[in-house]
Formats: sequence, structure tokens, C-alpha cells
Amino acid sequence: MNPIAEPECSMSGGNIWSLDKDQSIKHVLLLLVEQLGQDAFSIEDRIETDRCAIYLRQPDEPDVRAYLYTLGQDEEHYGVHLEYPLLSEANPVYDAFENVSLPSLAEILAVHFGVAEILPLPVLH
Repeated sequence: MNPIAEPECSMSGGNIWSLDKDQSIKHVLLLLVEQLGQDAFSIEDRIETDRCAIYLRQPDEPDVRAYLYTLGQDEEHYGVHLEYPLLSEANPVYDAFENVSLPSLAEILAVHFGVAEILPLPVLH
């Protein structure tokens, strides 16, 4: 076993509720795991963020990241900045979306992280 672990938390083995984040971020992470799958993204914890924000990254491509946040967004809406592999340090490439609904967020992240299928959320009776 490698004594130097990667500084990330895979969603397949991580406990979202143990994160030191606002409940709004934990809630959306749980929903995204349900829709995109356990291995769709990892939490990037090398970068400090606000309690209402988190960096996600594609597990196989660490430069493909998404900065997800709830601060300043309408209730149950999210902001997300998509980051792409750097072609140049002087000209970083990213897309920004504000006040997106959960279905739109799931679609945006599925495309960004290369997820083939978005699963429906379970129906609660």
C-alpha cells in the first residue's frame, strides 16, 4: 500500500455527512450521487472553500473540476463553475452557471464529467 494517499475523497467510500460543509452542500451532493453514480466525481479537498461551496473533480482527470456553491443562489438552486484542463496558465478555461435547478445541475455535471446516464431520484411516498 502506498503510504502517501491522494488528497481526495471518492464518493464511493466517503461519508458526505462527515464533511465540514453547510447542509445545503451535503444535500445536493447526496442527490448528485444518486443521479450520477458513486464514481462520477471525487471531492477535491486540496483547495479550501467556503462552507457553502465545494470543488468536485473527475476521478480520472484531476484538471476537470467543478466549483459548486449555494451561497447567493435561490433556495434549491446552485451555482457551478466548470474548469477544464489548463492550456495556458495565463488563459484558464471555464464556464459559469448561476441559479440552476437540480435537474439542470445534474445535466451540466454529467456532460462535464462524462457520465453517460442520469438516474432518476427515488420517489418517496
